[in-house]
Amino acid sequence: MAEKLLTYMTEPELKAHLNNQLQFIRECQTEDTIGSMLVIFGKDGICQYGATIDPETAPQALRELADRIESRTTVKR
Repeated sequence: MAEKLLTYMTEPELKAHLNNQLQFIRECQTEDTIGSMLVIFGKDGICQYGATIDPETAPQALRELADRIESRTTVKR
């Protein structure tokens, strides 16, 4: 568990925090995964994110996900 709240983290601390979580996610990825994105929704309404996916690819992938969420075509897991 993080020792400090996201709200109080400096940019270097936030980067280290996200990279630590992304490292775990990377280790769990299957061969056919091109990357992952971690989105953290803060209580203050601000999102923080980190990604292993190419930043050029992320907006399209997020739009596709938002469309599925809005149309309620997601699969509950």
